[in-house]
Amino acid sequence: MIVDCHFHVDETMLTLEKMIEGMDKNDVTKTALIAPMNETMFELDSTFQRILQRLVRYLILNAPQIGLEIYDGLVKGGYLKLYGKSYKIFTKPSNDIVAAAIDRFPDRFLGWVAVNPMIPESMEEVELYLNKPSFIGVKAHPFMHEYSIKALDPVAAMCESKGIPMIIHLSSEPESYKYLPENYPKLKLIYAHAGLPFWKKLWKYIKDQPNVFVDTSSDYLNPSIVKKAVESLGYRKVLFGCDGPYGMEKFNKYDYSAKKSWIDLLQIPDNQKEYILGNNFLGLID
Repeated sequence: MIVDCHFHVDETMLTLEKMIEGMDKNDVTKTALIAPMNETMFELDSTFQRILQRLVRYLILNAPQIGLEIYDGLVKGGYLKLYGKSYKIFTKPSNDIVAAAIDRFPDRFLGWVAVNPMIPESMEEVELYLNKPSFIGVKAHPFMHEYSIKALDPVAAMCESKGIPMIIHLSSEPESYKYLPENYPKLKLIYAHAGLPFWKKLWKYIKDQPNVFVDTSSDYLNPSIVKKAVESLGYRKVLFGCDGPYGMEKFNKYDYSAKKSWIDLLQIPDNQKEYILGNNFLGLID
């Protein structure tokens, strides 16, 4: 079974029906949905964009001090800034959108509860949604919501006690990828986008952390980085995800096959690819 562990709901970009059409064409049985994090965005597939993406990837991998400065500059004052445009970041996640999508297509979608711990009563909302059918864990975004990883102490403790996973898009806070594994050793933890923005340092650290994983989602990555992550961590530590519909050029034109091909092209046995494409994630969510 192929399961996409990381996809956002934004029907101003991609309708649920088109999402399912793309899933069916690529044999994706289920998708774990996340509330939209920012205003609708369409990225132009331009030569400038491709060059800039390659440069940022190169710097994060090979000159991290410069790469992290560029990465930090993407979020400022509640806006995500890309390619000369600014997109408002949603301070309060709209988890009701995810719940509504699951209600419409309960056989195809799972749900992450997105949390911003800087909002009062955020824990109560997390508990509320985790009691709904098909919600399987918690999504946190210290990068866009601009808080220290330590602010996640209450939700991390709750997830650890319940045996449910957290998925986190890290900020560049120094060594923040070590904090939760060291303080919540039984917490099931997924670092989104292969552990962006730390990559190599994070892979080395989590290799022997039994409950810590990465996903392959996002246009921050490319086939080479996914290959390096699998080589560094092994196939049992990597989860397939798309991060759609971000990276799409036109309304309702999301290409699932592009992200899935990153796994298909790996030079590993097919049974190992099956773990990346679904079995590892299914094991995390029981």
